[in-house]
Amino acid sequence: MRKAFPKTVRVETTNHCNASCTFCPRDTIGREKTFMSEQLYEKIIDECVEGKCKTVHLHNFGEPLLDKRLPEWVRIAKDRGIPKVKIFSNGSLLSGKIAEGLIDSGLDELKVSIDGVDAKEFDLLRVGLKHSVVMKNVREFRRLRDERGVGLKIIAACCQTSNRKETTEMLAGVVDSIDFATLHNWAGARGILPKNVTIRKPCDRLWRTFTILVNGDVALCCLDHSGKEVVGNCQHERIEDIWSNEKYRQLREMHMQSRQGEMSLCKGCSKAFLVGASAAA
Repeated sequence: MRKAFPKTVRVETTNHCNASCTFCPRDTIGREKTFMSEQLYEKIIDECVEGKCKTVHLHNFGEPLLDKRLPEWVRIAKDRGIPKVKIFSNGSLLSGKIAEGLIDSGLDELKVSIDGVDAKEFDLLRVGLKHSVVMKNVREFRRLRDERGVGLKIIAACCQTSNRKETTEMLAGVVDSIDFATLHNWAGARGILPKNVTIRKPCDRLWRTFTILVNGDVALCCLDHSGKEVVGNCQHERIEDIWSNEKYRQLREMHMQSRQGEMSLCKGCSKAFLVGASAAA
């Protein structure tokens, strides 16, 4: 009987980044900044194929386009049988050979962070990036995609939701869809948990997503930027064995028992709690 296998696997090919966003806890990462080895990557992809994984995300905590191997790594995953391969980027490097390579690689989805229409505010929040450059890159990427007739989906991820109408108008014809979301606190690494919180239902990330850090460590959650809660390592363990191991089982059980407050990673996470009356929603 085949062991259970995660439907979604996140692979951190690099944890380097070219930005210093004010809401990102990169200054407390505490991990060596490096690139994943090709040997480890191919091991992961082969196990994902064997386990019939549906989606592989080639990003986690870092800017994936800093890894020039990315188009080839997307192609490897697609050629070996991964149904969907996705990337989340800040868009600043989405140009030239790497952009063309991604379009030709078989990539299924590219999500780009584009926070609203206010270029000045964007540049202040995403230190090191320029709103004008990101928009230019995404427009050109869309043009190349349409020119080549590939089925790659382009999504804008917007964390500022106060100007939805203007943002939607600005991005019309630039992206295929917009994902409006609220900022989280990176499992307590940025900001504090509000007062009068109510524990909510178990976090589905523990059952839905498997996060592999650049050195092969498996983090409990994609929000664990520093690798605080490691449940295994893909260098010397198989994904399906880690997914079903005792440590994972115990941590899931704690969520089922509403004991997130006892967990070092989850106790301060804004995703694990709701505030006041909204908890009943």
